[in-house]
Amino acid sequence: MRDIFSRRNFLGGAMAVALAPQARPAASAQNLWSRGYALLPAPQKVELREGEVAFGSDWGLELDPSVNGQHVAVRMLVERLQKEFGITLAAGDGGSGPKRIRLAIRPGMAAPGRKEALARQGYKLSIEPANIVITGNDSPGLLYGVSTLMQLLVSKGRTRPSLPPCAMEDWPDLELRIMHWCEKEHQSRFETLKEYLDRAVEFKINAVGWHLEDTFAYQKHPAISRPTAFTREQVRALDDYARERHIELIPIVDFPAHMSFVLRRPEFVQLREVPESSYMMCPTKPESWKLLLEMFDEVLAAFQGKYFHFSTDELFFNRYLGATCGCAEKVKRLGTSGLFVELTLRASQYLRDRGKQVMFWGERPLDPQDIPKLPNALIDGAAGWYSLDRPGELEIERKHGMRVLIYFSMKGGEKVLFPDYVPFKYHDVFSRDHLRVVREMVSFGEVRKNDVLGTFMAAWDDHGPQLEVIWLGLVAGSAYGWHAAEPDPGELLPQFARLFYGPETVDMQSVYELMNDGALFWTFSWDRRRPIDLPNLPDPVTLDNKPFWRDHYEEIAFVKDRGQAAMAVKFERHVVNPRSTAKLRDLKTERVLSERLIALLQQNLGKVSRNRYNVDVMLALANVMRHNVRLFETLGSIEDALSEARRMQESGRYEAAVASLKTAERLAGEINADREPVYQRFAKTWEVSRFPSEQMDVFKRERDLKLAGWAERLRAIRQDFAQKHAG
Repeated sequence: MRDIFSRRNFLGGAMAVALAPQARPAASAQNLWSRGYALLPAPQKVELREGEVAFGSDWGLELDPSVNGQHVAVRMLVERLQKEFGITLAAGDGGSGPKRIRLAIRPGMAAPGRKEALARQGYKLSIEPANIVITGNDSPGLLYGVSTLMQLLVSKGRTRPSLPPCAMEDWPDLELRIMHWCEKEHQSRFETLKEYLDRAVEFKINAVGWHLEDTFAYQKHPAISRPTAFTREQVRALDDYARERHIELIPIVDFPAHMSFVLRRPEFVQLREVPESSYMMCPTKPESWKLLLEMFDEVLAAFQGKYFHFSTDELFFNRYLGATCGCAEKVKRLGTSGLFVELTLRASQYLRDRGKQVMFWGERPLDPQDIPKLPNALIDGAAGWYSLDRPGELEIERKHGMRVLIYFSMKGGEKVLFPDYVPFKYHDVFSRDHLRVVREMVSFGEVRKNDVLGTFMAAWDDHGPQLEVIWLGLVAGSAYGWHAAEPDPGELLPQFARLFYGPETVDMQSVYELMNDGALFWTFSWDRRRPIDLPNLPDPVTLDNKPFWRDHYEEIAFVKDRGQAAMAVKFERHVVNPRSTAKLRDLKTERVLSERLIALLQQNLGKVSRNRYNVDVMLALANVMRHNVRLFETLGSIEDALSEARRMQESGRYEAAVASLKTAERLAGEINADREPVYQRFAKTWEVSRFPSEQMDVFKRERDLKLAGWAERLRAIRQDFAQKHAG
């Protein structure tokens, strides 16, 4: 599931999308944006009037008897107005001043004819020169109405807060808009997760799929959990915090795959499907089920929501199949799909008996024809994803009456630093353009014919990027799950930037484009199948270095860029797909782009009024990307210096040869020295929101080159050569 989808699957999905119905007009939302008001998700109905309503300290707050003064919507409004604008509103029955914000709950006021789960989230918002009224159908609707009001204010900025006179009626298309917390390779800090919940409310995200792994403190089996794991009490406190904000925390527990966090412990080695791998737990051993159900019980005691996600992710029975444990016999009798069905039935029944609605990943090895063997009360959490849906699967689930989540992975198993949200601007490669794809899939995909419960925006933590850089994708999933097709992807990023960072930011469109570019270069400058090779050390006598590096890793090609011929570097082994090679620009040009990115981020650090840490994270990543460019420039220069030393030796210019050897040594030392401050800043930035983790070393592949040891050996060769040719 984590793997980035193939080009073949993507193009097939894109072709299907092209034949889908077109989006309905978005004139009201576009008019808001044209007048400088950002709003995500876009509202369902807006009647926009001319002019602006000035907002300031002369406004008071009036609460209808249906709204308690301690309601989270009231507290959020009062606290955020004070924090972001320095405006104090008195919460009470009357408020102060002639201008009033009135909050009320009136069932049935908005979203007529919608299902109850959708209607509860509906609200009406009326903005007039001296009167603002927010009326929610229920408590969630009131909260979302306040979120909308705050977005309209934020989008105009602190210096002149104003609002558009309008009448708005709003509700979601889909019940759940789920963001993914994947704690598989790290652990977020408690306060970080609370902050993420507050952000989620702003963008009407109302559920979290929380991949726990060893970040949950299992009391009965403490060996599973890391030392910093969240206790049951901490999880319950976070769950309470989320529920108050009408956010459902959904625990995700893996079985039988992705169980390394258990099976790498000596106490549980005997539960492995195959002895040499900790990836999969044997699903036929009674001890495996005893452990799993005990884990279920502890998680059930910590979470109060109605959903539980039993993760059947990537069950590779074709790769991991024990010969003596009973699985091979079952696969022979039932097939891999039959074994999938059997274990899913058993686990889900246990959870359903305890009052939970169960989600699962309806993917391979489950055969679509076996879906009716599962209860239709199960919820397939991986529908609509191009590389997972098999022919006929959606139709079978539709006929079976099984609800689904529209799944989209903003970041998969590849070790990338930043999602490709927008088409690559600086590289001639195939680009996934995630914002446009998620809009088309969520809004018009074949999956919309099914009984869709909501969207699931995955952010897998496979040695990859911070959740901070996934927020644009999370907001996109919520936006199109709330209101299909709106806004256009070209407007989503600038609106997001204004709301997320504040209206003072500078050219965040270019920031995201350059982050895409730098991450692409970082990814494809490394062959993930094996480490790259260092330049050859010279022969101690002849200094013959058998140069290969530039010829092997670079090929000069002339490509057209904006009508002009330009030099490009092609790392010839790195292919995105059979039709599109990864043509990477001249390293010098790539360095210029990285410098431009860093300058933009530093400029924005002094301007953003919201979520400054997010910019800090991107700056730390940009420094990593720039160092990576310097590394490849340096390796080429090192080989050039060694080749020059060989030529000097051949012509009898021994002092010059020694000088060139020293140049190669110096270059190796400088690039090693350049790496460490970049890494220290990276680690320090990461640890603001996360506990320290060995998995976050983005320089592991570079460290594996052992360039420092290579330079030591070169020094010994140089010293020996200099001694032999002294005088």
